[in-house]
Amino acid sequence: MTKTFETAPLSAPVAVELPEAVEFLGESQWKVLMALMDAVIPAVRIQDSTKATQDHDISAIHLPSAQYSEVATKLRNAAPPLRSSDVLEAYLAERPSDNPVFTQVLKCVLTNVPPDKQRAMRVLLSILSTRPGSFLLTSYATPLPSLSISDRIRILQNWSNASLWTFRALFKSITALAKLAHIRSSTTFAPLTGFPSIPASWVAGSTSYPFEFLQFHPSTTNPQFSVEVTTDVVIVGSGCGAGVVANRLASEFGPSLNILVLEKGLHFDARHFPLSQTAGLSTLFEAGGAIESDDNSMTVTAGSCFGGGGTVNWSASLRTQDFVRREWAQEGGLPFFESDEFQGCLDRVCEIMGVNGEVVRPNHANRVLLEGSKQLGYQASIVPQNCRGERHDCGYCTLGCWKGEKMGPVNGWFPEAAKQGAKFVEGMKVERVILEEKEGKKVAKGVRGVWTARDGAKVEVVVRAKKVVVSCGTLWSPIVLLNSGIKNPHIGKNLHLHPVNFVSGVFDYDVQPWEGGILTSVVTSFENLDSKGHGVKLEAMPMMPTMCLPYVQWTSGIDFKLLAAKYRHTNSFISICRDRDSGHIYSDPVTGRPRIAYTPSDFDRAHILHGVVELCKILYARNAREIHPSIAGFPPFIRHGDYKTADQEKMDFDKWLNKLQTHGNKPPVTPFASAHQMGTCRMSAEPKNGVVDPKGHVWGTEGLYIADASVFPSASGVNPMVTTMAIADWIGKGLCEDLRREGVNAKL
Repeated sequence: MTKTFETAPLSAPVAVELPEAVEFLGESQWKVLMALMDAVIPAVRIQDSTKATQDHDISAIHLPSAQYSEVATKLRNAAPPLRSSDVLEAYLAERPSDNPVFTQVLKCVLTNVPPDKQRAMRVLLSILSTRPGSFLLTSYATPLPSLSISDRIRILQNWSNASLWTFRALFKSITALAKLAHIRSSTTFAPLTGFPSIPASWVAGSTSYPFEFLQFHPSTTNPQFSVEVTTDVVIVGSGCGAGVVANRLASEFGPSLNILVLEKGLHFDARHFPLSQTAGLSTLFEAGGAIESDDNSMTVTAGSCFGGGGTVNWSASLRTQDFVRREWAQEGGLPFFESDEFQGCLDRVCEIMGVNGEVVRPNHANRVLLEGSKQLGYQASIVPQNCRGERHDCGYCTLGCWKGEKMGPVNGWFPEAAKQGAKFVEGMKVERVILEEKEGKKVAKGVRGVWTARDGAKVEVVVRAKKVVVSCGTLWSPIVLLNSGIKNPHIGKNLHLHPVNFVSGVFDYDVQPWEGGILTSVVTSFENLDSKGHGVKLEAMPMMPTMCLPYVQWTSGIDFKLLAAKYRHTNSFISICRDRDSGHIYSDPVTGRPRIAYTPSDFDRAHILHGVVELCKILYARNAREIHPSIAGFPPFIRHGDYKTADQEKMDFDKWLNKLQTHGNKPPVTPFASAHQMGTCRMSAEPKNGVVDPKGHVWGTEGLYIADASVFPSASGVNPMVTTMAIADWIGKGLCEDLRREGVNAKL
């Protein structure tokens, strides 16, 4: 066993390296890709009088002295005062091809691209490296790397508004990759903006529970399987559902019941938190935090570490709303959701986590929502946090809670299970459930998978168990069931994502956006736009640069650099939709990873756009100098200060809003994203309508349960943590009853 607990004093969080990348591009293909990256994030330099240098360096923008001074002045106005000319010049001159960390980050991101898209990328980049191919795709009869930076930028701009979806999707993918890798790797962004890499209040000292993780070694006696382990209950996954089930089982049975929790990600204790901008998303999130839907319309972020989403979420603890409970009970035939029993589950999980809104002190972004809503007559409220009554003011928490205050699985649920003897495994990717036939039913007898040690060594592992609880999350739980040979047409279907669009506001003053709790307020006036419970909520988003800046609109490299430089004056917000329409999950035929087939429907996009408009109104009411909807091809609203009257300004703003509504938010170039995934193993009253029964048993099986957000009958409409935990508490309670009927005795 290894321990992950240490009390040695530290001066900064323990560094975590980027995961190893897999190369799939050849030298010429990589040259084309980096030429595109340099066009998205170009070096900007002053024009050399000799002209020789700039003729040689075609991957930089060389501006005449007067024009460069104008850009530098804009940058100086955007950045904090007293930044030296050297800092400004270095920021303008930075480009991807000069930064080896950019290359490393980009390769890590591309490693997670599905094989068919990797093949398509290889073909595209190969075509662009030839004269005929370049002419076909760009109208320039010159290989793309040999084109000037201005020509490359013009190509990207042409792709952005091309009539063909393919070119618009290509523009979105290229610019998104460049922005994402740049923000994660930039050496000049933090010095320019003053963004602190760690919280100002960070102090040494771990508050983590000293979890121990089993280690495996190949067996020389069993030729079929390297290692075989036996337990009573195996829980696959370590997210919010898994944590609650493990806690309830351990509390009920104590050491008399053997519990084994398997997690395919890794555990990082509080000594490592918050993780860096460079390594954080690649280490803590599925596929580096940027899973793309098949048509590139959606970017999905999902936790993939010990604690799952409970480690990387934003502490928001909203209960399942009455209208959703009524829908699930009455339309779904699941009366439990309107019962006192479910209310009791909600109460229990909130009590254990110490969910509290009374001590919340909203930061600037959340005050904008609360005060703007008050001005406009909208309904808004404080969002309770799962921090045991402590005021949790950490804006870095999506990269790990260094204070240990966030009561997700790792801090709030697993410690009690560990004290009662539960065992844990990190790096264990379960491939399938072991099923045996018994009287026409499939009986779960354990799981099979591959364990990967931290040094990369791999061991096949079989876990024999009396009961199997799958808590892999909405993306992976259906994959495990499909791999296990379970036949049910609903597996993977009914995918809901709470799709969002983004709006950013730039203020005249320093808002220090990284400070304070992330999501502590919500506007609810627009949550029921169709009178059937579908609509949007308006919320603040985390202001870690790596989370917010990749979604701002790109029109040119210089404009993006200038807008990013205003980060210290910026807050970003989301219009988050309770989606009526759904997609589905399926297994990639080569890698076996989840693939997402989901495009925001016209119906749901209309609701999201409604929310975007309302966010713009709130930002206008709160005197934002600039309002930037992240909607491709649509300009920001900027207060220039030359209006003679407030009425004239308001008239122009209203005209701008009308144009925004007309412009719309069509994919693929408008970025849609999701941090909530639900529904792919839907709970149902009858086998013909879903995957699990009202107690979480997989229909047609024995001893197999699912306890995570995949069992939601439809979208929850609120951040799903509390709903997931309450349902898992109910399923865990039923599992305890099943075990008692089979002779397992509760602890004394």
